[in-house]
Amino acid sequence: MATSKERERLRTLAGAYAEIVNSDEMNRRRERWRLSNTLQERTVPFVIEDNGTFFNDLMPELECEGVSEWKFEKYLLQCITNYETIDDDRVCPPYLPVDWKITRPSLCPSLEYTRVPDATGRELGYETNTPLADLADNLHLLKRGEFSVSREETYRVLALAEDLFGDILPARITNNHTVGCPAAMANKAVTWMGMENFYIAMMDQPENVHRFFDFLATEALDFLNWMRDEKLIRDNSGEYCCGSGSIGYTDELPRPDITDEDDFLPEDCWGFAEAQEAVGISNDMFAEFIFPYQNRLAEHFGLIYYGCCEPVHTLWPTVKQFKNLRKMTISPWCDQQIMADAVGKDFVLSRKPHPMQLCGENFDPQSFTDHIKETLDISQNNFVELIFRDTCTLNGAMRERVAVACSIIKNLISN
Repeated sequence: MATSKERERLRTLAGAYAEIVNSDEMNRRRERWRLSNTLQERTVPFVIEDNGTFFNDLMPELECEGVSEWKFEKYLLQCITNYETIDDDRVCPPYLPVDWKITRPSLCPSLEYTRVPDATGRELGYETNTPLADLADNLHLLKRGEFSVSREETYRVLALAEDLFGDILPARITNNHTVGCPAAMANKAVTWMGMENFYIAMMDQPENVHRFFDFLATEALDFLNWMRDEKLIRDNSGEYCCGSGSIGYTDELPRPDITDEDDFLPEDCWGFAEAQEAVGISNDMFAEFIFPYQNRLAEHFGLIYYGCCEPVHTLWPTVKQFKNLRKMTISPWCDQQIMADAVGKDFVLSRKPHPMQLCGENFDPQSFTDHIKETLDISQNNFVELIFRDTCTLNGAMRERVAVACSIIKNLISN
């Protein structure tokens, strides 16, 4: 049970959060995303995401000790801090999201990680024991478990939120498992096999690579269908990540004829597919070994966001075959000009500026300006958004940098 101090703390934060998410500024941000995501107007929304530790330097210390109370506090305080210190287009929902407590067992129980902290204590890097290094001998190590959901625990957390601050800020059940069902197949291949082994296997034992990806895709589709049958899918067309840091705010989803009595389906939702580990293979190999299994999932969704770190221009002849593709990542290693010329106004270019422009040892405002201006010039006839990711900091000077970066971006967008 929450202490009186925790209750007071959370009610104060819930009030500040509610004021922000219902403000005119937040509505203006939502409209910028909506116009861009629906291909109506080039508004160039942008977000600076914390993928490292710099947000710890911006956010006050957490005070709550209860597990659920601590999670409520962290979520509310992160959103409030982002709004107050990062002048980007981050949007947050007008309620507290409570995610379904879903269990999806690992498919590779033999997998082991070895992690070593860096100088700041962050365990960002790792290696694995690559239990599937030789698919011919080790495919049998793949195992299926049963999906499950704890409705009791989900409703308990929901009731707690409503009791603590429901009169100030409503709580709503959400589902962050839906969007990523088509994603991470190539990641699993590299994590479980090792990249070199994976690449060689596509040449030496292609039939086993197909068996591997078929196993992954079948399990992922079963998971998606299980969530549908269990009525666990929730609308993700609002203030949520639709893939690789991008915001999926749109009025094209869910389907226009849905009613309060209808269950949400995958076709009402964004899906996210990527294969950043395909960076070293040709489009032909991608089309043969990876895309068919991604597409088996992607075709069930209303809209698709594609890509992460892979240079999508080399894969574009295949990626463009997703029937419901709307956005694709333009990573720092992607040829922006090729993609700008290729997509026109049919898709959104989700540009990822080079993270070292913001997080390197030294911050050069002019170099940063030139870097962003290059993207805006190349994409002047496209729909484009800026998503800053992989912002793993090298120092503690991010508060000032982020403020300057936001000012530069807004000035460039308005000119």
